Amino acid sequence: MNSREKLIQRTMDVHREITQAGLRRRDLLKMGLLSAGTGMLLPIQGLSLRAAHADTSCPVPGVEIKSPVTRPWVEELPRLVEKQTVLNNDLGSFNCGKGGDLPGPTPCGTLIGGDSKIRLCAENPAMETATPLRDLGHQGWGQAGILGNQAPKKWYEMRAKQFNHVWHKDMPAGAAGQPAWGFDGVLPGPMFRTRYGESHFTRIHNDLPAQNLGFGINQITTHMHNLHSPSESDGNPLYTNYSGHYYDYHYPNVYAGVNQYGGIGNPNEALGTLWYHDHQLDFTSQNVYAGLAGMNTIYDAHDIYADSTMGDYGDETKGWRLPAGSPTAAIPYEFDVGLVFHDRQFDPRGVDYFPLACFDGAIGDKYTVNGKIQPYMPVKARKYRFRMLAMGPSRTYNWVLNNGASFVVIANDGNLLPAPVLVKSFWQTTAERFDVIMDFSKFKPGTEIILINQAEQVNGRGPTGKLLGAAGGAQVLKFIVQSSATQVVDDSRIPAKLRPLPYMGDMPVSKVREWKFDRAGGEWTVNGLPYDRDSIRAEIPEGSAEQWNIINGGGSWMHPVHIHYEEHRYLSYNGTAPEPLAAGRKDVIRLDANAKCNIYMRFRDYKGIYPMHCHNVVHEDHAMMIMWKIV
Repeated sequence: MNSREKLIQRTMDVHREITQAGLRRRDLLKMGLLSAGTGMLLPIQGLSLRAAHADTSCPVPGVEIKSPVTRPWVEELPRLVEKQTVLNNDLGSFNCGKGGDLPGPTPCGTLIGGDSKIRLCAENPAMETATPLRDLGHQGWGQAGILGNQAPKKWYEMRAKQFNHVWHKDMPAGAAGQPAWGFDGVLPGPMFRTRYGESHFTRIHNDLPAQNLGFGINQITTHMHNLHSPSESDGNPLYTNYSGHYYDYHYPNVYAGVNQYGGIGNPNEALGTLWYHDHQLDFTSQNVYAGLAGMNTIYDAHDIYADSTMGDYGDETKGWRLPAGSPTAAIPYEFDVGLVFHDRQFDPRGVDYFPLACFDGAIGDKYTVNGKIQPYMPVKARKYRFRMLAMGPSRTYNWVLNNGASFVVIANDGNLLPAPVLVKSFWQTTAERFDVIMDFSKFKPGTEIILINQAEQVNGRGPTGKLLGAAGGAQVLKFIVQSSATQVVDDSRIPAKLRPLPYMGDMPVSKVREWKFDRAGGEWTVNGLPYDRDSIRAEIPEGSAEQWNIINGGGSWMHPVHIHYEEHRYLSYNGTAPEPLAAGRKDVIRLDANAKCNIYMRFRDYKGIYPMHCHNVVHEDHAMMIMWKIV
């Protein structure tokens, strides 16, 4: 390495020492290592990467800071591991941990080593009143009424642990891989296949070590983004699952609006593509970057629609008959595929690196899909449903195919659109999900099709707005057609109509609130204030609807704003009607620079506290979040 590369390497090592010490942003401010004006590490050689560069921004990944060279299309795309229930789906098969107990409607375990819910309430007494039930007991299990009587039908157990992960065999670590964190020892975590009307339960053991990866903290909380879940199982940043303990999550899997609509809720409120990820206060970006994330697909309750041609059942022979395959085939759900996009930075030695100095956001020069750098995927000559997740921490994509073919977009943020939308390209920001159908039957065997990100982005602020085109963009994933259409059975279809949008007129707006996402005093703020764990910024009666005006306070930053619990609808974006891909139900707002988005949102069924935050999770960790409460 030359002297400049040595300086960068030494600075990266200093960042690892800081994060290994568990220092939070507020600690760095007190130590005088951060600028109060910019919120960034002071430009001192050996402390800030900016000191090695002439400008005042974070170094550009792949240009001023480079990972080791890796060949594209060498590694095959791994499919997400299909999550299985505990043995025989038997409650008695659970591991109770130290001083723990079998799952039940009320928290179980001991303060010494059992359920972390009880320890959390003991250490933070305010948590006792954060939700309606003591010790964060389950609102949807063992209580009165249809909402409280959703005893689990599926039982799961999962462990957050450290293991060695191979990003690419060309990396210096080779086949041995390097340390990562993940659920059940895989990265990304397993794919859950769940169903409305079938409540499920997941016990998550925190087996993470005290020593981190040079980033991250061994305290976690797992958010199911954006399932209609009671507050105690939402994965709130305040609900810590301590190392050596477990946390019990109960997901009633009812559609939103049970109290108003009846039954198990309105099927037009269904989600489809969800994901789960760590949400630990001050460390979300680092823990997600470490690998603590996975996907959950939820299908409709059986025959929920009277019309037999409607419904997403994960079955190519009924309902909408979207591409799926069989759950019992050699490759379960072979044609319903999760794709997790995650860009990363490695130091010159090939060691995983989190850019602590870049408070605008964290981007990298290596594009990964399902944990592999630039993989390829063999496909059959038929239709596939791809559930595309931008895992972050901070990159926004504009997707295009190198051959100019179109995408058939059927869902945004896990919500099926009223009808498919045909596009040549589309934007996807952090935490957004897009379900697209690609039909490979029209291509000859051996055809190669490359998925390309054509959005230029040089830092965590967001894309520059320049599109690089298929020729100049980043090649991310290659599809290789393996068989002709005559050799493949395809019972799926692309219906002309999908899920109808719920009627909004039955619940009038009772209040209008304005939330401005901005920056002040070197911190990211909402309405001028950084996050305060003791502050509830809005109390909202259950069963009401409100209009929220979400505003970008200025600068060149883009903020993907996420609101937990309920889906929302755009009323307008910068004063105009939303684009077709944003005209359905959503849970992430791609808030471009200086943009204003007015949304309609309902607050129904369960009670308790929920957050709203920027899902550029570096911004979230540096205080761009509020807490609101359904009462």
